[in-house]
Amino acid sequence: MAGHTHGATSGRLLWISLGVTVAFVAVEAWFGRQAHSLALLSDAGHNASDALALGLAAYAIWVAQRPATPGKTFGYHRVAILTALANAAALVVIALGIVGQAWQSFQHPAVVSGNLMIWVAAVAVLMNTVIAWALRGDSQHSLNARAAYIHMAGDAISSLGVVIAGVCIKLTGWTYADPLISILIAGFILYSSWGIIGDATNILLEGTPKGVDVDALVRVIRATGPVCDVHDLHVWTVSDGLHFLSCHVVLPDACTVAESQAVVFALNTRLHEEFGIGHATIQTETAEGNSCPHDADALYCALSPHAAECGHAH
Repeated sequence: MAGHTHGATSGRLLWISLGVTVAFVAVEAWFGRQAHSLALLSDAGHNASDALALGLAAYAIWVAQRPATPGKTFGYHRVAILTALANAAALVVIALGIVGQAWQSFQHPAVVSGNLMIWVAAVAVLMNTVIAWALRGDSQHSLNARAAYIHMAGDAISSLGVVIAGVCIKLTGWTYADPLISILIAGFILYSSWGIIGDATNILLEGTPKGVDVDALVRVIRATGPVCDVHDLHVWTVSDGLHFLSCHVVLPDACTVAESQAVVFALNTRLHEEFGIGHATIQTETAEGNSCPHDADALYCALSPHAAECGHAH
């Protein structure tokens, strides 16, 4: 949510990390050309994607703090999800490009300077490891920060691979180590981006939030007295940690308005504490006025254990 205290801190850290990464990309790309190292250039390309990831992530945090408007009633929280998806898609494109260049290098190997590869990539390992370590906390509760974290952690591993390739070339003269490491880097990039694409797509399709067991959630709602049944249930994620739910609950015919309000309050409390649902819209109905039989697509509109007590049957 925009009001999370980690947002401003994350934003400042991301902007600082962006500046450091952009400067290093320029240096690494220059040395990669001097050393004729595809692995070093590939690592520079991955670092460039890191800069894009950091920039988009920082921008998303800034935009998410803007208030909701009549035209954007949910605010701008989804921007973080869109940027995470864009980052992952960019990684896929970069990885495919690296594979293409590596194939060319296998066919036409160039003379590679192992010493230059080792020293430049070693600096990259240090830089990416420090930035990844700084971002690891926010990555646990933010898909946007997780995309940036995976970029940096993955690049630290990729840079380590370049160091290994440089050592191999220096000791054995086997220049194929350079494109081989490039392909491994590309494979790691594809692997690390796949989870982000899946999670972001699930959120954009308003799928059930990760870690939320809908069957268990229904059981909790039905077990909250005096609820008889629940139907027309929907649970989705607007953005990182911002889960919404809407449903209809069936109450006994004798329930008063005050009792209905107490049930809604109790359900909101349990949904928040047990499932992390931050915003629930719960419509109460009586057994006699239950709209469930008229909705052929209603979810979880089955006979509950308490339905008979309400005089309600489907």
